[in-house]
Amino acid sequence: MPLVIFCLAVTFAMLAVSVDVMRTAYCASILQNAAQSAGLHALCGAFNDDGELKAGQTANNIQQALAQPNGASGTAWFQAPAGPSDDGSVVQTPVIFDSTDLSVNSLDPDNAGDLLVSLKARRDGLDSIKLKFLPLIYGFGSLFGQSSPQGIDQASPYRVAEVCLQPATRIGGAHADNAGPVRSNFANPRTCGCFPVALSGKQWQTAAQPGQTNLLYNIKIAGSRRGNQVSSTNEISGCFVNLSRSGSSEYYGDASGSLAVSQFYENLAAFSADSPYILSAAVERDSRISALDTDAQTFTTRAQQIAARLNKLLSAAPGRFYIMPVLDADPLVNGKNRVLGFARMKLSKVTLDPDDSSIKLQMEIGQSRPMANASVGTRTAAIPQVGSAVIQASRSGTVFSPRNFTSSGLSALPRGLVMAPALSPRAVQGGGI
Repeated sequence: MPLVIFCLAVTFAMLAVSVDVMRTAYCASILQNAAQSAGLHALCGAFNDDGELKAGQTANNIQQALAQPNGASGTAWFQAPAGPSDDGSVVQTPVIFDSTDLSVNSLDPDNAGDLLVSLKARRDGLDSIKLKFLPLIYGFGSLFGQSSPQGIDQASPYRVAEVCLQPATRIGGAHADNAGPVRSNFANPRTCGCFPVALSGKQWQTAAQPGQTNLLYNIKIAGSRRGNQVSSTNEISGCFVNLSRSGSSEYYGDASGSLAVSQFYENLAAFSADSPYILSAAVERDSRISALDTDAQTFTTRAQQIAARLNKLLSAAPGRFYIMPVLDADPLVNGKNRVLGFARMKLSKVTLDPDDSSIKLQMEIGQSRPMANASVGTRTAAIPQVGSAVIQASRSGTVFSPRNFTSSGLSALPRGLVMAPALSPRAVQGGGI
């Protein structure tokens, strides 16, 4: 009988300890989620929609962005176990971040936007977790002369998330307004989508190398009577693309005919603040988009209108950078082109050749920065249809390969890429359990 009583006592003791341990472990998982979500959100707070750094101190802007997860607009994003209070009325409290929880580091002296952000989510002080059963176990041991460790009656778990910039793999569809928890941060949601000009990955692979110094590139727009060959290192083959939603299994609009030209023209209107307009649909790495034939009569008859609209948005926003799909090869006119990644470029000059109605673009490559509506994913792509392709976690040999940590730090950032906040490739944990 004494053995039975002893076994029962040990069993109940282990069950009691499990209650404390599991509650603390549950709290730690919430803290991990809170640190990661708030860290990704906070890094975006340093940038405008087009990737330019906001005015003021970058660290202060990131700190101010944490006001939203802290509940400045209502309820805090996360509630985690705490206490409980002596009367049992408080069993969880909001997860609040302050300046001591945040660390902001600039990785590249030539690119102030290449940031590494570390954020801690914690339970300490009044938010510590009170342990009810573990102290009793040690109290039982005191009957046999064993002392209880200090602080055994509470746990203070914390978790740390590290956030950096990675090449974007998805650009969300543009919207007509900024209603919603995410779009509320967009200054102009109509322009927070892909610009309907795509670039050849063959030349982009060279242009985006960190050691390149050329800023201005002439974009040679493809047509059925004009080849894709470029004649100098400051030329990139490109094309006009139809990024409107088709409403069919093809997802995007077609590239041929007057309807395709009209959809392209109205897609430009979303960026030039004209009406009627068509918003850019979402584009992912591995999406298939159609290139318009700029030599077709349906296009040349409207080339003057299109050039005028491009010049209008150039005049209205001369300093704005745009998100442009980069193709895995030279453009295929009237065909499907596979998207490899996204470039960050600024429109510098638009000219119309009256002899052949061809439109010539000059663009300036920007620094690699995160832009509104850009995100990173490594799962099955959804566009043009769910499961149609897999977004590769690693694309060896391209400027769109994910960055990794080496002995010298995070790998160098190429030029002119659309980036997005992502969790650091190195594991950062925390403590407390």
